[in-house]
Formats: sequence, structure tokens, C-alpha cells
Amino acid sequence: MQSFHFRLSDRVKDKLSGLRFGVLTGEGVTVRASGAHFERELQNLDAFLHTKFQERKPAQDEIIGHIRRMYRLIGWEPTRYRPSSEALVRRILQGKGLYRINNLVDYGNLISARFHIPMGLYDTSKIKGDILVDTGSEDEVYQGISRPEIHARGKMILRDDAGIFGNPTADSLRTAITPETKEVLAVFFGTTAIGEDYFQETLSALKDYYGYLNPEARFSTDIIEPE
Repeated sequence: MQSFHFRLSDRVKDKLSGLRFGVLTGEGVTVRASGAHFERELQNLDAFLHTKFQERKPAQDEIIGHIRRMYRLIGWEPTRYRPSSEALVRRILQGKGLYRINNLVDYGNLISARFHIPMGLYDTSKIKGDILVDTGSEDEVYQGISRPEIHARGKMILRDDAGIFGNPTADSLRTAITPETKEVLAVFFGTTAIGEDYFQETLSALKDYYGYLNPEARFSTDIIEPE
């Protein structure tokens, strides 16, 4: 199973310390449409979130607060560029549900919304070399999945030898999951303010879903603090 080495750029080190990522890798996956099981799990998540946030706002949640602080330390305003996890929570609370893309993406979104940690999901065969956690340079852009051009200046990004392939708000088209994907990398973005046990619970929940969807596939998880 392919593994990746994560490094921090000097620009990130200058802005914040104590990054902690939850990482899941898998091989032998099959990408297909989600079915009735996903719809039942989404109903359960909808009920969970509406109960949890019945008397408070998402911004008052501890985990969401940690992610927002991570954004602000980088110099990225989370009320303008919402972490993907918070955006998913708000979408569900507004009665809009979740998009249906494919089984890997859909269940990844389910877990990201449930645990409030932004997640990037990538086809590992399209990642070239080691992974650098960096911030975007002036005038640097990349092609998103739903937007033709995403401006990266000042945002936390993941970079490989071929360029930017994602951030905690928007992944790139280049490394997107497609029907041909056989190997997957999921990255949950956070800091050491979020405990290892919470990251492990998040990863275990995603691994359980992916194992249910792909009983013949192999998955592994890890919690890393890139240097």
C-alpha cells in the first residue's frame, strides 16, 4: 500500500505549530453510486446534527472552533472560506442535505460533517512524490472540482511535485476520485488541540464505512504531525 511523507513549508511553520492530520489510505477500492444504506446514514446524521445544534450555533462547537482558529492563524478567514466540514454541517442544518457524488466521496462527507473535521479525498495514483503542506503564493491558482479556477494565495494547501492538489476547503480536479480510482488517500486537517483519540475515532468511522462498501479492499490509518 502506497504511503506518503508529509512535510511543512517554512511559510506554514512561521504561522502556526502543532498541525495534526488523520490519514487513511486504501487500495483495491471500487467507485460506484451510493445506495439506500447511505440515505439511512444521512438521515441519522441529520437527526444527530439537528439535536446537537438545536440550542447553539455551529461556530460555538469546540471542534469547529479549533478548525476556525487553524484557518485564522494561517491568515485565512473561515467565515469567508468555510472549512469543508463546517460547510457540510451548515448545509444539513439548512435542510439541503448532501450532494451525491460517489460512494467514497459521499461517505467521506458524512464522516467529515459528523466529526466536524475538514477532509480532502484524493486518488493516490495521481499524487506525484512527497506532500508539502504549504500556503499558496501570490497569483497561484489551481483547477477545482466544481470551479475552474481556485485562487490559492494565503490559503493552506497540499502540494506535490506536480503542483497544488487541494486544501481543507476545496480539492483539485487533477487528483479527484473517478470511476477508475483504485487507490485512495483521505486527509483530515486539524491541530494538536484536537486529541488523538478524537482523530482515531474519526478515522475508524471512515474505515468502517469504506470496509463495508469495499470488503475486498485494504485500508490503513495513521495520525501524523508533519514537521
